[in-house]
Amino acid sequence: MLLSVEQVKNSKNPSRDISSLLELIHKEGPSSGEILQLISLYKEFHEDEFEKIEEKIISSMGLFYKVPSPDNLYSFILSGVGDENKEVFGKTLTPVQASVRWAIEENQFVSISAPTSAGKSFSIRDFIAQQTGDAVVIVPSRALIAEYINSMRAAFGLDKKVMVSAFVDDVFKKRDLRHIFVLTPERARELFLIKSKLNVEVFFFDEAQMSEESQRGVVFDVLVRRVRKIFPGAKLIFAHPFVENPDAQFKKHGIVESSFARAYNHGAVGKICVFRHSNKRDFYFSPFGDKGHLLNRCIEFPGGFENFAFSNEHSILIYVSKASIYNGKFSAPFQLYIDSLPEIMEIQGLDIIETIKQLLGADERVHRSSMVALLQKGVVIHHGSVPLEVRFLIEDFIRLGYARICFATSTLAQGINMPFDIVWLESMRIIGESEGDRALSFKNLIGRAGRLSDKKKFDYGYVYTKSADLFSKRINEKYELSETSIVENLPDEVQEDNQELVDSIKKDTFDDEHNLPKSKVMRLSENPISSACRRILNLLYQREMISDMVIGKDNEPIRLALIVDFKLIFEASLARMLYEGEEAIFEQAIRIFLMTLGGKTFREIVGQRYSYISNREGSGAGGAKFSQKAEKLPNSSLVKKYPFFPNTPAKEVGYDAIVFDTYDYMDQVISFSLSDVFSAAFRIYGEENQDRRSDKMLELLRFGTNNDTYMLLMRYGFPPESVAEIATYVVKINEKEIVFSPEIQRAPSHIQEMVEWYLP
Repeated sequence: MLLSVEQVKNSKNPSRDISSLLELIHKEGPSSGEILQLISLYKEFHEDEFEKIEEKIISSMGLFYKVPSPDNLYSFILSGVGDENKEVFGKTLTPVQASVRWAIEENQFVSISAPTSAGKSFSIRDFIAQQTGDAVVIVPSRALIAEYINSMRAAFGLDKKVMVSAFVDDVFKKRDLRHIFVLTPERARELFLIKSKLNVEVFFFDEAQMSEESQRGVVFDVLVRRVRKIFPGAKLIFAHPFVENPDAQFKKHGIVESSFARAYNHGAVGKICVFRHSNKRDFYFSPFGDKGHLLNRCIEFPGGFENFAFSNEHSILIYVSKASIYNGKFSAPFQLYIDSLPEIMEIQGLDIIETIKQLLGADERVHRSSMVALLQKGVVIHHGSVPLEVRFLIEDFIRLGYARICFATSTLAQGINMPFDIVWLESMRIIGESEGDRALSFKNLIGRAGRLSDKKKFDYGYVYTKSADLFSKRINEKYELSETSIVENLPDEVQEDNQELVDSIKKDTFDDEHNLPKSKVMRLSENPISSACRRILNLLYQREMISDMVIGKDNEPIRLALIVDFKLIFEASLARMLYEGEEAIFEQAIRIFLMTLGGKTFREIVGQRYSYISNREGSGAGGAKFSQKAEKLPNSSLVKKYPFFPNTPAKEVGYDAIVFDTYDYMDQVISFSLSDVFSAAFRIYGEENQDRRSDKMLELLRFGTNNDTYMLLMRYGFPPESVAEIATYVVKINEKEIVFSPEIQRAPSHIQEMVEWYLP
């Protein structure tokens, strides 16, 4: 039923056409983006006729929860399917969700694909919620952690026997706990250190197409293989969007037993596409079929789409490049509208803004944060380098309805369930290693358009672009997973950095205790490394307070000596020297690490870096001082170093850019790139030399502190940025229990929310 927008709009008998469309959906379901678009267009252009048959269309789509009390015989008959699912699973599921649930119940290995909004993740999360053992959810980025933690905690309410956490540990032993861990592939390595204390029944790998990425695909596929080896009885569930061959996950890893794979094409939310023509007018268009964006097949959008979008009646996701966020140019085309917005006045919204301001250090007069200033207008910024605790608060801000505009990068394309009425594609530049990768990310991104409600209506959203031709090409691009694991065929660009890890997995020579290949462990056991560890400990623990050794201008020689020895350890693990660009990142990472050891908070570290790079001592004169942007190590492509702020006056250095970069240094470089190597080196040194100071160093590497209360609070799952504030309310804490003082009832609301689950 391929119709142009012009044919739908000018239909001579829309009632008949809508009835024919219902017949098609009854036979095939909402099985393509084209069908969902047609439903949306008929509702857009022929609302009165559509309304007469809307309930039947909803029922034919299998959205039974939207029609709890059918008004017609057709919907009543179909509702029996929903009733049957509710009787079996306790919830009114769509046919796709029910199919997924049956597959998970009956098979150990499941790999599925379905469009955004089809409800696949909901169905899997609901399955996890009804189990009794531990569960692990693997997500592609830190951006998705907040989404899953919030949804899992909502599923369990205040159930005191289920602990949902983004940190792997075994604490709160006073309660007989079931653990739900939400982790990135990198952080999942910590599972293997306490594997004997866990009873993991299911691993859910969401957005599992990350296995195709050249760099992170290695980490992902290695994780899958380690999971299969160490947790052989656990269910493994892979979920993807818009993938033609989800069974490729089984072929990658030699899985043949008890498996189910299926690609579902059924969606639940429609999309109406609008583009800006070179004649400066806006048109409805169809990206399906042949040249659906030609003007003779389109209909002009009355009054202009910009007036419609920015009428204060719609929530808008504006996709922009990360570079434009860093350089501050992302908001310029929309500044007039932003300026016209009233400031947020609601107490709850203001509390969130104030908390974010304090976490970032943006409450200082000279720390001008565009992100905070925009929040006061209900405009949010969302991307992967926003500090995790701040991201939690921003997503709460959006869900509570305070966000009028969200400027976002591709992190929102990675499955975060934050839909908007409109997705505005200010940029069509999608990052990806191939055209297929870019098309997949693009489909995921525009999947944010349209809010799926519980109301008895068909839901749809709008997508706006300035390049209808490229839009059409990407939406029709097919995406297939490789049937060969990246572990079996390393791309040239990542071979040097990952070959040793891959070989250790293949040859079963990976050291689980140290989380490294045994060949690396051997190199870290050699005498020069042992001597470097001893020198580091001698310097750090020379005085009672580590800060006395690493903080202040007078201690610069000590910091330089520590950088040399840490570098010696890391280069030994690589069996090569660092390249110039890697070295610049490494040195900055160690300096930030030493600041954390000296007791500096995140906001203090950001403030110090900002003062240095923007030359505050010189009143902002001259150019920005050198600092290299954070990137994971090792990275053999970083042969040369390059400045984060090239040709930038010092006074124009953005505070937010330093916030984002500092978080990336602490998370991507220190936690993920360096921590395992240094932990292994000091663990080996401690075992061989009976030096108890190595245990203290291991605490510093994991928690950034030797303060027992702070460390335990982090082990209980509290974010590092909040432990100092929370600690003032702690009466007693150990691995068995945590007890808060009665004063907690008068703590700030964000603290009360964080500790609520931990109270008796």
